[in-house]
Amino acid sequence: MRVLLLIIFLITTSLVSVDDAQAACAADSDGVITVTDNSCSVQPDSYGITMYKMYFCTSAPTAATTSDAADISSCVLVFDAGASGSRVDMTGTGDAGAFGGATFFRPAPNTYTHGYMLIDNVFYVKYAAKFNESKEGSKTGNDSGVFCGTLAGTGNESTGQSTTCGASAITAGEWGAQLTSFNGSASCVAIVTASNLNNTGADITGVLETSAGVRTSDCSDVDKLGGIQTFASPVIITKDLKTIDVAFGISEGMTIFENGATPPVINMGSGPFQAVITVVNY
Repeated sequence: MRVLLLIIFLITTSLVSVDDAQAACAADSDGVITVTDNSCSVQPDSYGITMYKMYFCTSAPTAATTSDAADISSCVLVFDAGASGSRVDMTGTGDAGAFGGATFFRPAPNTYTHGYMLIDNVFYVKYAAKFNESKEGSKTGNDSGVFCGTLAGTGNESTGQSTTCGASAITAGEWGAQLTSFNGSASCVAIVTASNLNNTGADITGVLETSAGVRTSDCSDVDKLGGIQTFASPVIITKDLKTIDVAFGISEGMTIFENGATPPVINMGSGPFQAVITVVNY
């Protein structure tokens, strides 16, 4: 039996990392941004993901290895968007959105302690701001100024030419930040785990997977991102289920990073988000 309605609320109050979490960028009362320690996080103007599947699990799934796909035998499918996936865009305004073209399934009554989500490894971010010092955009290497923003395009978020800067306000374009390693371009890190995130009791493991569903061994063939989450509170489904609300937090959904040059060359890429499940009964 399908869930009759699944509402996607877009919020900004919670955080779970599927990447190395960064400290928040400093901002003054006028919203002028200071990049701390050459890397920090901000809330983007918009943040988009493409989701393929979501499962509820009665015990912890086993993350994919380089030879085996994730073991989700304790899980039930609640969301399926097929091979093309379903995209949703978040603005941090608290408005409700929806995944189009997806099928939602009613989970059987049970206590679900974990979740498994399969999403695309490209995150769509848009952001523009004024900074406390002149920066150089990563697109041309010649543009500089205190105003910087994302460019329209897609590329590896560590090496892609994602930004432009200038002396006047920038109109941000949508940058498709392609995540191929949790360690940037320094080395291939295909799995990362974080515990008790935001002091909620929630844990998450992120795995970069190939099209075959196994963990990438060298980060050259990343196709999707698998996420295993321990819910802060179990999701209890009863026969009285009416709707399932899924909240996404993007308060630190963009990472800003720069080199040590003068002026520093700035890049912008994806940051962490959290899925928070709330059950509404009749």
